[in-house]
Amino acid sequence: MELSSRDLQRLEKAGHRTEDIAQKGQDGIWRVRNVEGHCVLLEPKARKCSAYQSRPLGCYIYPVNIGPEGTIVVDAICPAGASLTAEEMKKKGALLRRHLREIDAQAKSK
Repeated sequence: MELSSRDLQRLEKAGHRTEDIAQKGQDGIWRVRNVEGHCVLLEPKARKCSAYQSRPLGCYIYPVNIGPEGTIVVDAICPAGASLTAEEMKKKGALLRRHLREIDAQAKSK
Protein backbone atom coordinates (compact mmCIF):
# COMPACT_ATOMS: atom_id res chain seq x y z
CA MET A 1 0.00 0.00 0.00
CA GLU A 2 1.52 3.30 -1.11
CA LEU A 3 1.50 6.13 1.42
CA SER A 4 1.35 9.89 1.04
CA SER A 5 2.98 12.26 3.50
CA ARG A 6 -0.51 12.97 4.86
CA ASP A 7 -1.00 9.23 5.50
CA LEU A 8 2.30 9.11 7.40
CA GLN A 9 1.46 12.22 9.44
CA ARG A 10 -1.97 10.84 10.35
CA LEU A 11 -0.48 7.49 11.39
CA GLU A 12 2.25 9.17 13.46
CA LYS A 13 -0.32 11.37 15.17
CA ALA A 14 -2.15 8.15 16.12
CA GLY A 15 1.02 6.80 17.72
CA HIS A 16 2.58 4.74 14.93
CA ARG A 17 6.25 5.38 14.16
CA THR A 18 6.95 5.66 10.43
CA GLU A 19 10.09 3.53 10.65
CA ASP A 20 8.07 0.72 12.29
CA ILE A 21 5.21 0.61 9.80
CA ALA A 22 6.60 1.85 6.48
CA GLN A 23 9.59 1.71 4.22
CA LYS A 24 10.69 4.00 1.43
CA GLY A 25 11.32 2.34 -1.92
CA GLN A 26 14.11 3.20 -4.34
CA ASP A 27 11.45 5.04 -6.33
CA GLY A 28 11.00 7.43 -3.38
CA ILE A 29 7.53 6.12 -2.52
CA TRP A 30 6.66 5.12 1.04
CA ARG A 31 4.78 1.83 1.43
CA VAL A 32 3.30 -0.02 4.39
CA ARG A 33 5.55 -2.84 5.55
CA ASN A 34 4.39 -6.42 5.25
CA VAL A 35 5.19 -8.92 7.97
CA GLU A 36 4.61 -12.65 7.61
CA GLY A 37 2.56 -12.08 4.46
CA HIS A 38 0.25 -9.37 5.75
CA CYS A 39 0.16 -5.65 6.44
CA VAL A 40 2.06 -4.71 9.59
CA LEU A 41 -1.04 -2.83 10.80
CA LEU A 42 -3.18 -5.97 10.71
CA GLU A 43 -3.80 -7.73 14.00
CA PRO A 44 -4.02 -11.28 12.61
CA LYS A 45 -5.77 -12.97 15.54
CA ALA A 46 -8.44 -10.28 15.75
CA ARG A 47 -8.46 -9.86 11.94
CA LYS A 48 -8.63 -6.11 12.48
CA CYS A 49 -6.58 -3.11 11.50
CA SER A 50 -4.71 -1.58 14.43
CA ALA A 51 -4.90 1.82 12.72
CA TYR A 52 -8.44 1.69 11.36
CA GLN A 53 -9.40 5.21 12.47
CA SER A 54 -6.19 6.66 11.00
CA ARG A 55 -5.71 4.15 8.17
CA PRO A 56 -4.03 5.15 4.92
CA LEU A 57 -6.29 6.64 2.27
CA GLY A 58 -5.53 3.72 -0.04
CA CYS A 59 -7.03 1.37 2.55
CA TYR A 60 -10.20 3.47 2.65
CA ILE A 61 -10.39 3.40 -1.17
CA TYR A 62 -9.80 -0.37 -1.42
CA PRO A 63 -11.02 -2.57 -3.17
CA VAL A 64 -11.12 0.06 -5.90
CA ASN A 65 -7.92 -0.03 -7.91
CA ILE A 66 -6.52 0.97 -11.27
CA GLY A 67 -6.28 -1.78 -13.87
CA PRO A 68 -3.50 -2.33 -16.41
CA GLU A 69 -5.15 -0.07 -18.99
CA GLY A 70 -5.71 2.73 -16.48
CA THR A 71 -9.36 1.89 -15.91
CA ILE A 72 -10.97 1.84 -12.48
CA VAL A 73 -11.52 -1.75 -11.36
CA VAL A 74 -12.46 -3.68 -8.24
CA ASP A 75 -9.88 -6.09 -6.84
CA ALA A 76 -11.35 -9.49 -7.66
CA ILE A 77 -9.99 -11.10 -4.47
CA CYS A 78 -12.02 -8.80 -2.21
CA PRO A 79 -15.32 -10.44 -1.19
CA ALA A 80 -16.89 -7.03 -0.50
CA GLY A 81 -16.10 -5.75 -3.98
CA ALA A 82 -19.44 -6.85 -5.43
CA SER A 83 -21.29 -4.65 -2.94
CA LEU A 84 -19.88 -1.38 -4.33
CA THR A 85 -22.33 0.81 -6.21
CA ALA A 86 -21.46 2.55 -9.46
CA GLU A 87 -21.45 5.87 -7.60
CA GLU A 88 -19.00 4.54 -4.97
CA MET A 89 -16.76 3.23 -7.75
CA LYS A 90 -16.77 6.60 -9.47
CA LYS A 91 -16.09 8.54 -6.25
CA LYS A 92 -13.36 6.21 -5.00
CA GLY A 93 -11.82 5.97 -8.47
CA ALA A 94 -11.45 9.76 -8.70
CA LEU A 95 -10.06 9.85 -5.15
CA LEU A 96 -7.56 7.11 -6.00
CA ARG A 97 -6.30 8.96 -9.08
CA ARG A 98 -5.75 12.15 -7.02
CA HIS A 99 -4.07 10.19 -4.24
CA LEU A 100 -1.64 8.48 -6.62
CA ARG A 101 -0.79 11.79 -8.33
CA GLU A 102 -0.02 13.27 -4.90
CA ILE A 103 2.21 10.32 -3.98
CA ASP A 104 4.06 10.49 -7.31
CA ALA A 105 4.59 14.25 -6.95
CA GLN A 106 5.94 13.82 -3.42
CA ALA A 107 8.34 11.07 -4.55
CA LYS A 108 9.66 13.23 -7.40
CA SER A 109 10.17 16.28 -5.19
CA LYS A 110 12.50 14.47 -2.77
